[in-house]
Amino acid sequence: MGNEAIVLPAKEFVVIPYTYDIIETLTPVQAAFEEILATGVEQIGLVIIKLYYEQDARLSQTTQSSAYLLSNLRPLVRKTDRVFLLGNILYFVLRASNQQGASIVQTRLWEALLWRVHSMTEREFLHPRSMLTGYSGYQESNANIEESIEAAEDMRLRYDWQQEKSSRKPLRHLQSLSQPVEDDAGLPALARKLGIPYLTLLPRKLPAGVQRLVNPRLAQELGCFPVGRERNMLTVAMLNPQDNVALDRLRQETGLLIFPVLAHPQALQHALEQLI
Repeated sequence: MGNEAIVLPAKEFVVIPYTYDIIETLTPVQAAFEEILATGVEQIGLVIIKLYYEQDARLSQTTQSSAYLLSNLRPLVRKTDRVFLLGNILYFVLRASNQQGASIVQTRLWEALLWRVHSMTEREFLHPRSMLTGYSGYQESNANIEESIEAAEDMRLRYDWQQEKSSRKPLRHLQSLSQPVEDDAGLPALARKLGIPYLTLLPRKLPAGVQRLVNPRLAQELGCFPVGRERNMLTVAMLNPQDNVALDRLRQETGLLIFPVLAHPQALQHALEQLI
């Protein structure tokens, strides 16, 4: 045997892209359940998001808008999860996920969806008139595919978009931000009208990954408390989620997209006091 070098074949890496399927019936969704179950996995989560547009909107426009929103949400679930678009309904079939896991994914998708819709311009795509979302777990639905889909159809969150009819008349639900909320019960209602989460409690200190992004003095100056980061989006708790001056400042300082959420005044004040 000579001294020739032995060349080993290079290891091949398979990159799974973020994909989704455009479907015309629920059959592919049901088939996705069956395929997962056939591998021995018995826990499957399901998240459904329904988008509704104005009745006079053209089909081509609503289809493009729904596809655009789904393309932004698709990277927020695993590549091995199955994602479908049926008309203007989004289905996320979550492998090895129970109902609690589906709830967590629903929150992540919902917050990202709200931010994306708020940041859209009319020149890009149509705003959905209403958005609803629900979730379920396969095992929690009596280990039945049909019942799991039916359970996720029970919408748990809803957002209604109110378009501004005149530049001189801001949206009613945005005007209420400048007015003090007398009781705690009014804050969740306000958050629902704005289509954003409401936080009654905040972490005692900034997460390590977030702490490096925002200077504590800047957070106190702007009256905002960063609570988490998802890729290029920073979630920030505020008393006024429509404070564009503060939002623009945060974008400039962090280089990230900002998703504001409504916080309880006392919780926010206490969190800010702990920063320095």
